[in-house]
Amino acid sequence: MSMQISKIFDLRTQFVKYGEYHYNLTNVIIHIIFVPTILWTFSNYITLYTGGSLAFEYPESVKAALGTSLGITASGLRHVDIYGFVYMLYYFILDPIAALLFLPIFSSILGASFKFVAYYASEPSTAMYYTTIVFFVSWAVQFIGHFTFEKRAPALFDNLLQAFAMAPFFVFLEILFTLGYRKEFCEEMNNEIIQKIKEFKQTGSDGTAKSKNE
Repeated sequence: MSMQISKIFDLRTQFVKYGEYHYNLTNVIIHIIFVPTILWTFSNYITLYTGGSLAFEYPESVKAALGTSLGITASGLRHVDIYGFVYMLYYFILDPIAALLFLPIFSSILGASFKFVAYYASEPSTAMYYTTIVFFVSWAVQFIGHFTFEKRAPALFDNLLQAFAMAPFFVFLEILFTLGYRKEFCEEMNNEIIQKIKEFKQTGSDGTAKSKNE
C-alpha cells in the first residue's frame, strides 16, 4: 500500500504511464488545447455549485495583514481556491521547478474562470450552459484523439487520478520537455514509454498476447 502511494508522487512513474496514452503528436496537441479548457470548466462548476462562497474565512488579523502588507482585500478561501491549492501542491511535489513555471498559467485559468462566472452572476444558468458545452466538446475531441490517432482508450478508463489531476500539469511538462527541460530525464522516460507502447501493441486490450496472425 505504501509503495502504491509513493508511486503517486513519483514523476517518472506517473509521466511514463501518462505517456503511454499520449504519444501520437496529433493527440498530444489536442490535449494541450483541450485539457486547459476542461480545467476551466471544473473551476466553473465548483464556483457555480458553491455560489462562490467561502470554504474558510480568514481571521481578522490575517485580513488586516493582507490589506496592509500586500494591498489585498480578501475575506477567506473559496472552495475553488482550495481545489487549486491542492492541485498545485501535488505538482510541486512532482517537480518544483516545473510547477513554479506552471503556477502563473494555472492561476490565469482559475482567474479566467472566476471572471467568467462573475460576469454571469445574475444569470448562473447561462454560465452553466456555456460551461457544459465547453466541457462536453473538450472531452469529445479528446476521445476522438485517443481512439482515432492514439488507437487506444484514454487513461480515464484506467487511472482517474491521472485523467483529472495530473493531465493539466503533464501537458505543460510535454511542452517543457520539447523545449529541452531535463533532457536526459525526458529521454529516459521516452524510452520507457516506447517500450510500454510496444508491449501494449503486442498484447490485446485484455492483456493477453496477440497471435501472429492478428
